[in-house]
Amino acid sequence: MTRLLILGLAVSAVVLISVLGLIRTRRLQERFALLWILAAVGVSFFALWPGALNRLARVTGIAYGPSALFLLASIFVLGVLLQSTVMISRLAHETQQLAQHVALLDERLRSIKSGGATEVPDTTGAPTTEQPPSTRP
Repeated sequence: MTRLLILGLAVSAVVLISVLGLIRTRRLQERFALLWILAAVGVSFFALWPGALNRLARVTGIAYGPSALFLLASIFVLGVLLQSTVMISRLAHETQQLAQHVALLDERLRSIKSGGATEVPDTTGAPTTEQPPSTRP
């Protein structure tokens, strides 16, 4: 076995063990682990079959085999970045929605505590009339 084969398999094993450990401790969700598991399988594939990288380079018209590996790694990183950006955008939107919801609830609570009947929109945006607790039937 060559050093490159041993290194490739060792890196793949470390990534797989790390990902599985993160899933087990609930620090990484399964849907995000799929990319990392695929990366580890890809590293193992190219470590076990070194001719595949040169064949991939020839098929895609790349003159130097390791450049094809760099291209694959770049595509992988772009995929991870895109997935992370989509997730961050969704979480930012949810955070904004939650902050607005908390602000409306806080305003409603202040209105109830002050004892005055005021028009305070509920979380759906429809206005409701708050009555002081002492005047409710």
